[in-house]
Amino acid sequence: MINNIKTFYPHCDSLSCHEIHNTTFYIRDVDNSKCEAVQNPNDATCCVENSNTDDIDFICIDKCVINNETIKKCDCAVIKNNVIWFIELKEVSFSGNRRLDSQKRKNGRKKAVKQLASTINDFKSKGVDLSNYLVAGLICFPPYINESNPITIPTASAQVQLLEYINLCGYSDLFEGNHIVL
Repeated sequence: MINNIKTFYPHCDSLSCHEIHNTTFYIRDVDNSKCEAVQNPNDATCCVENSNTDDIDFICIDKCVINNETIKKCDCAVIKNNVIWFIELKEVSFSGNRRLDSQKRKNGRKKAVKQLASTINDFKSKGVDLSNYLVAGLICFPPYINESNPITIPTASAQVQLLEYINLCGYSDLFEGNHIVL
């Protein structure tokens, strides 16, 4: 898969958009720059747990693979074997006010769905073949909490976003959480 992506996004290597990890790592968003894979969970929003020592491809998408400001895009993707997760890190600060925070999460989720679907569609339109892969989207809200496994999105408004995601990109695996195991 990574060679297929590099064929259609040839600047992937020159911009250092691709890394290979064979251990667990964390993803953090960096203001006005591409996200990064780090070994320390401090300031991270997502954990990618490697269930063995097989390679996981980490691909920075926003401000790297897709550097066009007019295209909505997610932050990154991780690939292992025949699974690809497109990940959007929503860096929002919560106030502790339940209603206000719920609205922030709802707005962030709505934007994330569009970013994830737009990225998947950009990959498909460029010619990246996703047909033999399980394609999933993950929306991550801070803070990263250990063992916050992805869940299907339970609320009614979130289900509307899931339907929009399906309509926009044709895939139905959309989750919210901060921890995936590959």
